Amino acid sequence: MSTSALLVSTATKWFGTARIPRGLARAGFSVSLLTPPNSLAEKSGYVATVHHLPDDVTPREWLNAFAAAVRATAPRIVIPCDDVAFRLLAWVVLSPPGYMPAKLHMQLSALIRQSLGDPAHYRESVDKTLLPPVAESIDVRVPPYAIVERVSDAERFADVHGYPVVLKRAHGFAGQGVAICATRSEIADAIATFASADAQDPLEPSGGRYLVQARIEGPVNYFHAAAWNGVVLAEWSLEKLVANPAPMGPPTVTRYFRSPMLRSVGEQLARGLGMSGLFFAEFILDSRSGAPLLLEINRRVSPATHRGEARNVDFCAALHAAVHQNASTSRSELDVGEQGISVHFPQEWLRDPESSYLTRYPSDVPWDEPQLLAALLAFRRES
Repeated sequence: MSTSALLVSTATKWFGTARIPRGLARAGFSVSLLTPPNSLAEKSGYVATVHHLPDDVTPREWLNAFAAAVRATAPRIVIPCDDVAFRLLAWVVLSPPGYMPAKLHMQLSALIRQSLGDPAHYRESVDKTLLPPVAESIDVRVPPYAIVERVSDAERFADVHGYPVVLKRAHGFAGQGVAICATRSEIADAIATFASADAQDPLEPSGGRYLVQARIEGPVNYFHAAAWNGVVLAEWSLEKLVANPAPMGPPTVTRYFRSPMLRSVGEQLARGLGMSGLFFAEFILDSRSGAPLLLEINRRVSPATHRGEARNVDFCAALHAAVHQNASTSRSELDVGEQGISVHFPQEWLRDPESSYLTRYPSDVPWDEPQLLAALLAFRRES
């Protein structure tokens, strides 16, 4: 008998959301999807049931739709597919609205806690203005930083640490909400842009707080993992080789490898933040010291999550085993020296259809999902 998993999505065109149902289904889950209408993920042949959100959904409407999907599917695990979805799930647990019945809050909170882990650090783990001091408290290093509210505060930081500096909103995704500022005027422009975006945040605006960091030179690495009750179940590390848009955008080509150094830091994060479910942490490797400095944590599906099955380091299998308190049927990590190149489809193809990576390395084309493949190919006509 299959085990129900509910994917929670607020975005319609996330590639990772569309690619993860196959892995979940092959691991033994019956996959349900809560999504806005006409989403890419609906094209997956491995989604058993779809529950639609209303157009221009409000938090209250989202809560009603989420509760209805839970009643209909009785999931053993809920998996956020994007950053807003994670924040909405955290909101249900941490800030239940007054109109929410106490019994419903208890039921939904229990499911979310089991799926995402200890709620004590839900907010801090994904809010870029709250994460650095929390990371330092569990001995995870971060770039030199300050939390600022005014342009003058960021300018003083830059005067000490030098330009360029990196300015960030509390919440952002795919490189949005991040600005590399080489001058005072660029700092002022970035903060004005961020303040406008914050005013439209449907959940919790940052209150005018921004993170300013020293710009550290070095490669971007990711620690990609599934965890349960603060214990890493399966993991690998990635290096960003190609990004779109460069340099801050999401990767389209990566190198996967085994890194005891990143695993040690990733285990500190999982344990210190009590995480369950999927997460990936982004680091900059200081070119001078080689030390990994934490930039952010994303607690959701990523465009690389589904690649684990092909590597026999299967995050979906690991979560299925954890739900049932069994040993995973998959490896927990790569072998010593094991590495390779991942070409993400359609991301690299959309970036450059003549890319040499597409001819030199295999890419993850979903040949067994013709409807999804057709929808992915259609992105070329839209771009």
